Amino acid sequence: MKQRANRAPVFAGFLFISTLLFPMFLSATLDPMEIVRKGDEVVNAPKDAYIRSKMELIDGKGFKNVRESEMYQKGKDKRLVRFLSPADQKGIAFLSLPNDVMYLYLPAFHKIRKIAPHVKNQKFAGTDLTYDDLSAFELAKAHRAELVEEKENHYVIKLIPNDPTGKEYAYLHVWYRKDNFYPVKTEYYDENGNLVKILERRKLKLIDGYWISMELYVKDLKTNHVTHSYIKEVKLDIGLQDSVFTRRTLVQVR
Repeated sequence: MKQRANRAPVFAGFLFISTLLFPMFLSATLDPMEIVRKGDEVVNAPKDAYIRSKMELIDGKGFKNVRESEMYQKGKDKRLVRFLSPADQKGIAFLSLPNDVMYLYLPAFHKIRKIAPHVKNQKFAGTDLTYDDLSAFELAKAHRAELVEEKENHYVIKLIPNDPTGKEYAYLHVWYRKDNFYPVKTEYYDENGNLVKILERRKLKLIDGYWISMELYVKDLKTNHVTHSYIKEVKLDIGLQDSVFTRRTLVQVR
């Protein structure tokens, strides 16, 4: 009886300590790269997509320039983005293909330009989105990942590019929602550790079983310029053909 009495407090103490440490063990077993992979999967989940958006470009003085755009995407590595209005921007288009192949079409010059890897950090047609931002690719394939912080509802992951060529950032901090792994916020940092740009995917909506961000907000902190995009129409799994994602289609002004 005496031995049992001594063991009970020891067991209770062990149970109490284990309960306290369990969340720490759970967090320690998280694989940051697996979180990034899951984020890539949820963003690229539809087989294909057509999205039409209203885009507002707002400068530091509050002046607003409104555009309309459309985007076609198939799988994880094919994307075409085109401006539909206003007249002076209509037809400007960007095509992203596998193996980091990208093209830009400027109708005013009737010319297709292949985008070299070292200039992927240039902004697309006055927006705060670079060619790298617009391209269809998986973050997990291009970065190594570290867990920065585990918040109540998010994982904050640091992503460091495997190849910094053409990147506008030295590293990223990405907020992944815990419930569905959707990357809702991305912070861009330069080589000195300064925050230079913020991208937020807002107003997530479940459409046909897929999570879609209905608003995209991007702010360049160096210029105080904002790009705010609102989805007006979305169609998913519509059977887009590979012929949509060609140089020939790129020049077809709608």
